[in-house]
Amino acid sequence: MTTTQGPDPYVVLGIDPAADRRAVRKAYHAKARANHPDLGGDDRTMTRLNAAYDLLKDPRKRAAFDAHRTPSDTARAAGAPPWTGAAGPPPGRPSGPVLDFGLFAGWSLGEIARRDAGYLVWLSERKEGKPYLEAIERIVAPLREASRLPVRDKPARR
Repeated sequence: MTTTQGPDPYVVLGIDPAADRRAVRKAYHAKARANHPDLGGDDRTMTRLNAAYDLLKDPRKRAAFDAHRTPSDTARAAGAPPWTGAAGPPPGRPSGPVLDFGLFAGWSLGEIARRDAGYLVWLSERKEGKPYLEAIERIVAPLREASRLPVRDKPARR
């Protein structure tokens, strides 16, 4: 999230939005030492750090800022990539193509199959799934044979 004053201060300081004042101060001082222009750091980076700290150290400013944050802003500040879909971050052990849209954005087809194989059947019937049909079939065919998924009916040609 970018505020009217600049980037998200939680992201700038690298802290969780639930961090207390002491953690905010500690993060600021650590980053300031590493990025101060007198010590070879960048002026723009230090300006962003100062702005973030100024906002988060003041309880009133911080409360006003937090009141306008959305759940996706909070997830992003806590380390979730901005492309993460509503299903959250991928569970790990990716296999196959990775979706860049929808509920499972950022998940590989293999990860989706382990969590919700029915979604792959649904996706295979949509135009968005067309580029993934071959990979989806490879993944869901063994599940169909084990009778864990319905057989996909071919839609009637129009």
